[in-house]
Amino acid sequence: MPYKSDRDKKYYHENRDRFLNKQTKQRQERKEFLLENLGHSCSVCGSTEKLEFDHINPSLKESRQSFLSMGIETIRSQLDNIQVLCKECHNKKSNAQRKAAWKLFVELPLEEQERLIS
Repeated sequence: MPYKSDRDKKYYHENRDRFLNKQTKQRQERKEFLLENLGHSCSVCGSTEKLEFDHINPSLKESRQSFLSMGIETIRSQLDNIQVLCKECHNKKSNAQRKAAWKLFVELPLEEQERLIS
């Protein structure tokens, strides 16, 4: 964590547990909000174990920030693009997306590939 001054650093370290407890509580509240609004089971297989949150359409992501660290209003504005998946279904979806992207990438002319990676 970058500090603006030694005073800020000292304040954070003296109050670290309080900050971490607050952050943990906020993340749990956001998780509960998402589950209440999206359901308590995987939208693919119905599992209720090891649930995660996923962007339905990744191209509509507004940031790389975790849902659990966003404000409630930001989460609320993105609910139509969020789904609950179990860890296994989330991994399957992510792997399929990576494979599809790679397939598209390797079909591009070499000049276009080089432009994209440089």
